[in-house]
Amino acid sequence: MFHHKPCSRRSFIKAAAAGMLIARSDSVLAATPTQGAAAPTAPVAIQRCRTYQFDEVKARLRETFDWLGGVADLVKNKTVTIKVNLTGHLAQGHYSLSNIETVYTHPMVTLAACKLFEEYGAKRLVIVESLPANVGVEGFTMNNYDVSLFQSMCPIVEFENTRNLGTGSKYFTMPVENGGYLFSSFDFNHRYAETDVMVSIAKMKNHDIAGITLSMKNLFGITPNALYGSDAHRNHENATDVRVDVLHNGVRGPQCDGLIEPIVSNDDGFRVPRIVTDICRARPIDLQIIDAVVTESGGEGSWNGDQLGLCVPGLLLVGTNCVCTDSVGASVMNFNPEAEDWTKPFVNGANTFHLAADKYLGTNKISEIDVVGVPIVEARYAFLPGQDRE
Repeated sequence: MFHHKPCSRRSFIKAAAAGMLIARSDSVLAATPTQGAAAPTAPVAIQRCRTYQFDEVKARLRETFDWLGGVADLVKNKTVTIKVNLTGHLAQGHYSLSNIETVYTHPMVTLAACKLFEEYGAKRLVIVESLPANVGVEGFTMNNYDVSLFQSMCPIVEFENTRNLGTGSKYFTMPVENGGYLFSSFDFNHRYAETDVMVSIAKMKNHDIAGITLSMKNLFGITPNALYGSDAHRNHENATDVRVDVLHNGVRGPQCDGLIEPIVSNDDGFRVPRIVTDICRARPIDLQIIDAVVTESGGEGSWNGDQLGLCVPGLLLVGTNCVCTDSVGASVMNFNPEAEDWTKPFVNGANTFHLAADKYLGTNKISEIDVVGVPIVEARYAFLPGQDRE
């Protein structure tokens, strides 16, 4: 998107985005609930957790599940798919700490959740991530997830790299309920369709584009590279390139249906938050767990460079509505989940939580969310907001 001085990048994109939204088709905009209806709400649990020792994490997670109630019934006799965050290609840790402590969902948080799900009577557990290579289960081991430890402690656990087809024979088309911002449907790996319960176990972090990455942004990676990757048109099932051309910048369509045309913006700050919302409405998240024991601020990975800082909130957050959970997470990070687009912490784009609330996925108003356990004011840990790329 190009413009001329003295109009700033931010003001130009805000004005252009507003105009383009007005110009979108009535059929898409009309497919929403009655205007003025309240967005759904659900309680969010916050608990202290000062270590990644397995027994401690499991005990603290059990407490949050008990406070919320219904988690055991949610998973009993069910197939549970668990999306973790192993973003980037063997992303580096920071300040002498490993990547599983600062960048990735820590494996002990995932293992503790799996063990509790097993005790609650889950039938099958599948840990998934779109790893940045055409590898199988060994890809998790490469990213510091000890597959043999998981399977010895929880035999019903399976792993799958969902970057492309994986063990499936076809992709599954999942529609965006009541119409989307930029997509009307997505094609996903079979693991995201052939399941009863979807769990997102995310790392609490900033994000260079989206401002914040929690349980909702964690699902951005479930879009298969064979269909949405920048090199998918050349190499299809062997595609491993990131999704910049198709999702971030919209300079090319996916190798499947679902794109709402015409493309209304090529700006990643406009597109990524809307696509995250569309994905979470096509593949709803039933349970959210946020690893905020040790993490980083100022960005989502080592590629963000010197703007990164080390954070030790010592917390676990759990909820059953992704917008509510992530909005509470944003507040814990000392940010306003109702902040305007292009303002802190959404300095490079739109507010995902506001977009999701407008589509009635959940409320982003803290006053409407019941927080149990540690109060937000006591849990709060100030994160850096990231850097404006203007």
